[in-house]
Amino acid sequence: MRLAGRILVAYLLLTVLFTGAVVATFAIPRDAIEGHLRQSVCEVVEDGQMFTCQAGFFKPYIIGVFTECLMLDIAYCADTSRPLQSAMESRFVIADSSPVAGMKVLLGEPDSPRLQSFVYSRYWHGSQCLLRPLLCVTTMRGIRTLNVVLLLLLLVVATVVMVKRLGTGDALVIALPLLAVMTPTVPLCLNYVPTFVIALGASLLILLWNRATGNRGNAVLLFFVVGAVTAFMDLLTTPMVALAVPLTVYMLYRRPHDTWRCLITLAVAWAAGYALLWGTKWLLAGLVLDFDVFGDAMGAVTQRTVGKGEHDFMMWCLKWNGALLVAAVALTVAVALLYGRSRDEMRRHSWMLAIAAMGFVWTFVLLEHTWHHLHFTWRTFVVSAIGIALYLRYTTDLKHPLALFRERHENRHIDDHKLIEQ
Repeated sequence: MRLAGRILVAYLLLTVLFTGAVVATFAIPRDAIEGHLRQSVCEVVEDGQMFTCQAGFFKPYIIGVFTECLMLDIAYCADTSRPLQSAMESRFVIADSSPVAGMKVLLGEPDSPRLQSFVYSRYWHGSQCLLRPLLCVTTMRGIRTLNVVLLLLLLVVATVVMVKRLGTGDALVIALPLLAVMTPTVPLCLNYVPTFVIALGASLLILLWNRATGNRGNAVLLFFVVGAVTAFMDLLTTPMVALAVPLTVYMLYRRPHDTWRCLITLAVAWAAGYALLWGTKWLLAGLVLDFDVFGDAMGAVTQRTVGKGEHDFMMWCLKWNGALLVAAVALTVAVALLYGRSRDEMRRHSWMLAIAAMGFVWTFVLLEHTWHHLHFTWRTFVVSAIGIALYLRYTTDLKHPLALFRERHENRHIDDHKLIEQ
């Protein structure tokens, strides 16, 4: 079957699978999850105070209490008598502009303000396929424990496999930045977990299942599926991690001779899967619901990219995003000039700079979203750190900067002695 046909079949199968999964999930009776859900709300609010490390407005290590309660809110509000409509609308309630207060109202807290009900139909909310079944048997703390074990196991296994397949240096350049941004809060927040699980899982598939990427067509299909799964599971946290990490692993492992063509092809395949399956959710929800899903989605797109009349805030976002980009470029250029090898080496590995650029491109496109939710979107820049570190590793002698410094110092010392002897 031609590649286009295989992608079409994959798209149709994924659409059926995703739709069936969310419908089955929203059919789970509320009684089965209510006991653990009540306890989970208290746990989320209490645990949200654990990590408050802050630098001015920046809170890099904080559990997203708002989003966690929103996810529990959607899980509770599911109408199991009509699971298809419920899955498509993903209704939630808030009170005082807070899903936390909304959950407390639902659970019967006295003297609570009036509820407001909203539809959150523009996402698949694939995380509900894990959350609602798990709430049948455990609370949020139990789910977080499972996340810690899963992410730690995936990272350790992926690192060991990368050491064997790519070498110790490349493995550490990828694994250490991921470990740095994942610790300590990513496993503790259900909203943050999916993109890292997808990134590590896809990387293991690339390294261990030769058939998945043995030829370019299979690799394109794999990245299409990875993009689709990212759209299904993620709530616009760090999707670039789910693209850039597997793409980097593929490029380092397969070493294609047409590096730029390969990189662009696989990135486009991922973007196609991501956009098509996300757009399909809008289409399905629009067909099922008596609600302008497309208009709601486009309004959100406008707000998350260019904002809504927030000129001063957007200029502030643009300034800081530009400052980070200038700093990254200046650092890379300075090190390349000081320790760079041949231009041929720099040209051969220039695709690594494209990996680094993905983080900045994403944050420039979703400028308002990035800075409005900086407490979790900052992790997007890990792909830029990985790309820059790999580029400097392959194109400079920065691997041994102290040895280079000592060598230059000794050469200068020898030259001084020669001048004295003369």
